[in-house]
Amino acid sequence: MSKHYTMRPPKFTLDFKPSEKATVHGGQLAVVAILEEFELKKKVQRIQALDPRSDTNKGYEPIIYVTGILIALTSGDCTLAGVEQLNGDEALKAFLGVKRFPDESSVGEWLRNIGPKGVKALKKLHREFVAWVLWKADPRRYRQAGQTECFFDDTQIEVSGHHFEGAQVNYNGDVALGWQTLWVGPFIAGEELGAPGEVSSQLP
Repeated sequence: MSKHYTMRPPKFTLDFKPSEKATVHGGQLAVVAILEEFELKKKVQRIQALDPRSDTNKGYEPIIYVTGILIALTSGDCTLAGVEQLNGDEALKAFLGVKRFPDESSVGEWLRNIGPKGVKALKKLHREFVAWVLWKADPRRYRQAGQTECFFDDTQIEVSGHHFEGAQVNYNGDVALGWQTLWVGPFIAGEELGAPGEVSSQLP
């Protein structure tokens, strides 16, 4: 006896939510997934230099600062205020498990408090992430003629105001900082920002 096959009417459940429950950072879910796979939270928790708090039961955990900065930057923002603005996205906060992101002044204070050791640790973590991505990715995605290209770039960043330590008048007569970068494939694997000319000493 042959079986009878037919199409069954599909069933859908529609759930209407208020607009504040929708996120404008939907594309960042892919970024968050990569950070989860990289185990960023565990790596940040192991770096003492990133937690300058005297009482670890108070204030923001370092991972909230790091995640907030990464989400803000990969959303196209270029200021510390971008982290605070994430507080307007209730869905994103719920997804990340963050009650509130720190404000602009708190982010700036954290960056100052971690000091040179913290900055060095972040740079090391950055290089580790780049190496991990290159290991995970199909080499054909980033190699040219079978080779991984590496090169240095020295960019002059013009600045204005009185709060840019190390800024000097450059060859063009502009007040600027030097930004030296090491590119590996499509990634910036290392960088140094400082007075023009001085950052070259970081090449090795």
